[in-house]
Amino acid sequence: MMEQSSLVDAMLDHRNDLSDVKSVDSVFSSDSGVMATSEIFENDLQSITTEKLFNELQRVKEDLQSKDSEIRRANEIRENTNREIEDLTVSLFETAHSMVEQAKYTQANAEQKLKISNQTIDALSLKNSQLKKTVNELKQILNTCRSSFNMSTTNNSIDNILFREFTCWEEKSSLE
Repeated sequence: MMEQSSLVDAMLDHRNDLSDVKSVDSVFSSDSGVMATSEIFENDLQSITTEKLFNELQRVKEDLQSKDSEIRRANEIRENTNREIEDLTVSLFETAHSMVEQAKYTQANAEQKLKISNQTIDALSLKNSQLKKTVNELKQILNTCRSSFNMSTTNNSIDNILFREFTCWEEKSSLE
């Protein structure tokens, strides 16, 4: 292709010289045949130029068709990419929304468990303090009982008559 264009360019350069040739041809008579040769050369040059232009036009058309198909493919790729981005964005927001909802549910559940745990701790603390108070009261009662028991152990005599009556009564009630 480059060789053909350089050949055509060389011919075009000689075309400029044709105007000089015509002026020279006008000096010569038309009978000499110089004019006929220049017309043939000019016709050949025009056909070569026309052919070159036609070939160039065909090449440009092919390039345009190629560019059009590339543009169509690029537009399809862009549309597909935009659809994918939109789908991914929707999916991302749905996932984020789901995660937020799950986090809210988990937080509410944890807060409920914390509230129940705090109530249980408060109830157990109250029972613990009541038990401590009861234990202290029992210790005091035991201490007073021990001290009174220690005092009464010095006088350990039993009334024998009363004891016999008690045992008789106990035997009668068990038989009945």
